[in-house]
Amino acid sequence: MLELLVIILSTIQSIAGIGLLIIGTPILLILNYHFFEVLNILLPCSILISLLQITNIEKISKSDKKMIFFSLPLVVIGILIINFIQLKINIKIFIGVSIILVLFIKILNIKKELLQLIFIKKKFITFSAIGLFHGLTNAGGSLISLLFLLNKKGKKETIKSCIVFSYLLFALTQYITINIFIEEIKFGLSNVNLFIFTIIGFLIGKKLFPLFKKNNFILMLNFIIFFAAIILILF
Repeated sequence: MLELLVIILSTIQSIAGIGLLIIGTPILLILNYHFFEVLNILLPCSILISLLQITNIEKISKSDKKMIFFSLPLVVIGILIINFIQLKINIKIFIGVSIILVLFIKILNIKKELLQLIFIKKKFITFSAIGLFHGLTNAGGSLISLLFLLNKKGKKETIKSCIVFSYLLFALTQYITINIFIEEIKFGLSNVNLFIFTIIGFLIGKKLFPLFKKNNFILMLNFIIFFAAIILILF
């Protein structure tokens, strides 16, 4: 079950730049995994597939790179906050509602000028907020995607490179922070086994990526995430 899930989500992330964390987190929480168990399973796989996808870094603007690095301390703060409050709130409902709010923001492109003002003109605040949100929920991938979809008018390959670069640094920051301050996850043989299925998913996605039209795939991805979030809230 877990191996099949990793293959499917790795395939999605290989195509879209996100998938393992944004979809995998609610699914594994539904299956009664502890939040930090989820991170132990998904973060190494996400880091691996992002490393395999890193291309065209030179096309990412210096200002975007600077903002990404500035947002990393907020990822750390988010992780530490969620470690402190996880026993005091229903983590499933918290993450489910957060994911639905992200999707709601993404769908409301009728207010494109307002979104561009928030996501492009106020980059420092935007990147910082995304970093904090990702640390709290493990679901910042949608906001990262929205940011670069609004900000970049080039090819989908360039947009994907920006998403992958951000996602890699966020995941690395999460993993290092948890190992240093929380010590609830450890890299082991099970992670190595899942790497095999991650690579299989990556290779499948690499073959499929040229076949997908961006808009259709984003619509499908939004539906999957929304469905997982609803189940997370209800169960």
